[in-house]
Amino acid sequence: MITSNQIKEAIKKHKLELPRLNKLYNYYIGNHAILNRKLADPSKPNNKVTTSYPKMIINTLLGYFASIPLAYVSKSNNELFLEDLKNINFINNEEDVNAEIVKNFSIFGKCYELYYIDRGGKIRFNYYSPMEMYVENDNKGNVQFGLRYWEEKRQEDKRKKIIKVEVYDHSGIYHFISNDNGETYVSDSSEEDLEHYFNEVPISIFLNNEEEQGDFEEFIPKVDAIEKLLSDSVNSVESWVNAYLVLAGHSGSTSEDLQKLKQDGILLLEDVNQAKWLTKNADSEFQNTLFETLDHQIHEHSDTPRLTSAKFSSNLSGQALKFHLFGLETKSSMKERKMEKALRKRIRMIVTVLNKQGKEYEPSDIKFSWTRNVPADEAAITDEISKLVNIVPLETLLSWHPKISEPSLEIKKLQAKSDTMNLDEAIRRTQGNVNE
Repeated sequence: MITSNQIKEAIKKHKLELPRLNKLYNYYIGNHAILNRKLADPSKPNNKVTTSYPKMIINTLLGYFASIPLAYVSKSNNELFLEDLKNINFINNEEDVNAEIVKNFSIFGKCYELYYIDRGGKIRFNYYSPMEMYVENDNKGNVQFGLRYWEEKRQEDKRKKIIKVEVYDHSGIYHFISNDNGETYVSDSSEEDLEHYFNEVPISIFLNNEEEQGDFEEFIPKVDAIEKLLSDSVNSVESWVNAYLVLAGHSGSTSEDLQKLKQDGILLLEDVNQAKWLTKNADSEFQNTLFETLDHQIHEHSDTPRLTSAKFSSNLSGQALKFHLFGLETKSSMKERKMEKALRKRIRMIVTVLNKQGKEYEPSDIKFSWTRNVPADEAAITDEISKLVNIVPLETLLSWHPKISEPSLEIKKLQAKSDTMNLDEAIRRTQGNVNE
């Protein structure tokens, strides 16, 4: 079983990760560094313009990669297996969980999924961001244990806090408590330790990449630069509105005189050259060029296309659309491979428990069918499917069609229709023989 020192060290490591994770989360929700900018002269304009580049990068990927639910295919056409899997996915809101997992590992570089058995004996799974959970791996990348921890106030003394920990290892779920601010952790007698029946640590790690880097993480300096540029541009406009009026030959004017001039809005001078505005010339062309350069780099290097640009006109052919989405598709394919690795463990966890209940399923029987959310040439896809009938399994062919989310269900409908047609034909033939 995990020791007090292991818990203490794990929490220490997690707290070292939190500043980075909090920064990424803040940039996703729009709480950027520019909002904390202070100027030496508080009287000067200090506008703080934020952009939505981090959220745009994540949401574009989500819309393209994860907005269409994942489909499951049985290689052996095991309908009972698919039905059991469908029921488990339903009670766990699997479609929403998958979308949130993609969002989280795209922001933070990784996300975790915990498996457990609820009080009703149902197989459950839920996702946790790396801000909420810590997972310890060995030098080969195998999960050793995972934990979540939180603080609670003591009932007898609201000023003092206790730390509670929930730990998951290969055999069970354990509860610990610390009454000395995290110096030592002992078993929590108020909570019941449980066996989880999965035969391994019931946690999957969904990685964005091997570096565990978020999609917009490396572009934060560019985002900061654009926001400073936009903020300073607004400051320049505001400074121009509040520009100083220079009055030549009026050095003896008092502040009361100047205030009266501002209130009356009247200035009488014999020589028009005696008054002028003191302004600073701004190189708008340079600012625009700099903005366009930074904007282009963020879009190009993050593989996030400008979907509103002229490149994505409505008359694009399917091949041309694929070319413009090549970077986004490449990134999505990499996420797909990483996600499948963790999803296979999810299936393995489910099968382990189902087989303990008397089933005889193989985790490797399930494969995943991904569909991108992109305008599809359905006529071309249908034509391609029809050409491969009797060459590629029907369930696989149907999974390619963007409007078919459950190929096995459609096959059942086809079989029912075929059986009905055969019965009608038999009746007609029987009637013909009787009439003869």
